[in-house]
Amino acid sequence: MMFTLEEVKKAVGGRLVSKTDAIVFATSIEINGVSTDTRTIKEGELFIALQGENFDGNKFLSMAMEKGASALITNDENAIPDGAVAIVVNDTVEALGLLANHYRFKLGCKVIAVTGSVGKTSTRTLITEVLKTGLKVHSTEKNNNNEIGMSKTILSAPEDSEVIVVEMGMRGLGQISYLTKIARPDIAIITNIGYSHIEILESKDNIMKAKMEICEGLTDGGIVAVNSDDRKLFDTCVKELPINNFIAGIQVRDDDDLPCPLVISAYDVKETDTGMSFGVSLNRMGVRSEFVIPLSISMYGESYIRNALFAIFCAYMTGITKTPEMQQKIADTISSRSAMDGRGAITKTKRYLIMNDAYNASPESMENAFLNFSRKAKGHRKVLALGGMLELGKQAPGLHEITGKACASYDFDRVFVTGDNADEFIKGAHMMNMNLEIVKCKDTEDVQRRLEEYVRDDDALLFKASHSFGFETVAKYFIEKGNA
Repeated sequence: MMFTLEEVKKAVGGRLVSKTDAIVFATSIEINGVSTDTRTIKEGELFIALQGENFDGNKFLSMAMEKGASALITNDENAIPDGAVAIVVNDTVEALGLLANHYRFKLGCKVIAVTGSVGKTSTRTLITEVLKTGLKVHSTEKNNNNEIGMSKTILSAPEDSEVIVVEMGMRGLGQISYLTKIARPDIAIITNIGYSHIEILESKDNIMKAKMEICEGLTDGGIVAVNSDDRKLFDTCVKELPINNFIAGIQVRDDDDLPCPLVISAYDVKETDTGMSFGVSLNRMGVRSEFVIPLSISMYGESYIRNALFAIFCAYMTGITKTPEMQQKIADTISSRSAMDGRGAITKTKRYLIMNDAYNASPESMENAFLNFSRKAKGHRKVLALGGMLELGKQAPGLHEITGKACASYDFDRVFVTGDNADEFIKGAHMMNMNLEIVKCKDTEDVQRRLEEYVRDDDALLFKASHSFGFETVAKYFIEKGNA
């Protein structure tokens, strides 16, 4: 049993309505799980009828009962079918969040929340894999990082979970504030502040303000870990963090002057044939110690080292770094963790080497992709397929020009580019290197057609664009073609 109906009623602040005489004590109904989808609902689960712009869960109340739902949550008493017991609330999405918050404390486990402009999913995934070396961990799946997805993540956690790791996305001010007050994290992580969502928030200061909202839900004594290589972000956290919370600095560039009780730093950073190697130093209240096992990652660039440092920080805070044996397990997990499909995954086909980094794009992630691709594609002819970066608003032309300059600083052989700001990208690239071969394409289909005409065996291809360009499909096409 997950809940009693009375427990749910109190958690969501709703009103009980029974349309059956068969159950005398309706509040004693046992809830075995929570569902918002009749396609996957199981017998004994509570069905919550969510409403959105394109869906109305109230249309599926009868189907939920037919499939064995033990009770319903709805915002429309008139929609409750005969024979059902339901809780009526004003807002079913809010009720989902309130129930998730109740379950979070009922479990009594630690909660870690991750946000940031770039690298949320990669960081959250690496933290999860590292913590699994010593703990029972439940985590966000795919991109379920909004008010519905995060709440469902919490409510799907097994009862023996020791840690829940959630990802928090946002579309504007106030949204992370809402999420963090549901999850009430013990540890909050801010990976970085970049240009994602600047179309809505208009400035990096507003983006920082939105990401800082994660601290509003920290439990008493909770700690926020931030990218302290971004000194403005770190100083803002120091200034605005509530007095009953703490801050940890996570940095690739060692700075002994950080005014915080805990600093985790990388040192002796070196590029290798397959990625980067480094050591980890932990400074707690002025006492320095080392993570005794050297680390390596299969990617290039400071951001990927920082992701590993965030994972080690979480391992330290949850107590699983105490022995060299556990540290070795953590180091092995970090070194074996490859990029996820669509986020820098490398595929070696019979004919081509392909980097699929087409899940999304921002100026920061573009530059990371250029660096990684240039290193991974050594010895190959380097071909780039680039789409536009969306949600940049009025700053889009200038940021595409800057990204073009960054691209031209590497030794790439040809670039195929499309999108509304392709001209600005080309202008920036040719300001740096007039000899860089760039082909402007009409759309994604044109990119694929021109690539087919140009690429040859042993070429290396990078696919990078905002998600709506559909470059993941093109990358998969060339992977299949490369193996044919």
